[in-house]
Amino acid sequence: MSLVKSRELFAEGAFPITVDTVVDRTLMRKELHRHEFFEMLYVEKGTLVNRFKSGDVKMDPGNVIIMKPFVRHVLLDSKVNSSVKAYCCSFLTQAVDVGVRSLEEVDLSNSPNRYFFHSLLPLNREDVSAVHFKVEKSRRSKFETLFSKLLVSTHDDAPRSKAMTRCHFLDLLMLFAQQQQKDEVVRKTVAVTMATPVSRYKDGLRKTLNHIHDNYREPLTLSEMAGMSGASETYFCRLFKHETGMTFLDYLNSLRIENACVLMRDTTNNALDICYEVGFNDYTHFGRQFKKNTGMSPAEFRKKRQHVRQIREVS
Repeated sequence: MSLVKSRELFAEGAFPITVDTVVDRTLMRKELHRHEFFEMLYVEKGTLVNRFKSGDVKMDPGNVIIMKPFVRHVLLDSKVNSSVKAYCCSFLTQAVDVGVRSLEEVDLSNSPNRYFFHSLLPLNREDVSAVHFKVEKSRRSKFETLFSKLLVSTHDDAPRSKAMTRCHFLDLLMLFAQQQQKDEVVRKTVAVTMATPVSRYKDGLRKTLNHIHDNYREPLTLSEMAGMSGASETYFCRLFKHETGMTFLDYLNSLRIENACVLMRDTTNNALDICYEVGFNDYTHFGRQFKKNTGMSPAEFRKKRQHVRQIREVS
């Protein structure tokens, strides 16, 4: 359950927008993952299936999904092939207004830029993780032209291209705003009911999640993470489960095992050294967690990876 960070995608000092085709996306994850930025998927040709914690969403030509940050999802591998033409647009709110860092700020502002966010505002609701709608057939060519232009300009460092990126992106958001005004039905891809609003703790929780990903090798305690988020331990546990679908401890162990698998695959380090390297201090506990998360013992995992590597070398 990896976390794709903004700094992996957006160049410092540039508008935080990038567009790729789904097939060519270099940071595409093959497992359920989250990202720190907004992500927009648009299908021009073929079919995609986007898997969320609550189920699958099928996307046909003209379908759009806009996801807010930290939503767990994955595109199913079997659906991403050469017969599919789809665009993935990743962005931060600062791409529209450098002074706006969240949708909450947009909702409370009287800025004329607020209209550009019209299609995103439903994401302010705690029970909505993504909006899903379909562009009218007669209007699709306008959307596809803008995505095609952004595909070029977001990968060109020339000053003119950077300026054109923002212009094209604002045009795209304007089209989405106009489209959604015609169809105000918002499909909830994830609906979770919580009695207490979580908005005031969002920034703290996201800061905590980033800290966990940066420091998973270190001893991390529930009380320290709750303190970092600004919530009580009891409420932090509720917030954390709401945001990730896992308890803090399960999430931390899963992250450590995920990185242990990478080391088992890419290095010759022995399992005991890897155990300590990813943050466990007891090999027996490491072994139990490894099998719980992968279905195999560390030795079985490495043996399987070696077998796969030998097959690839022969072929």
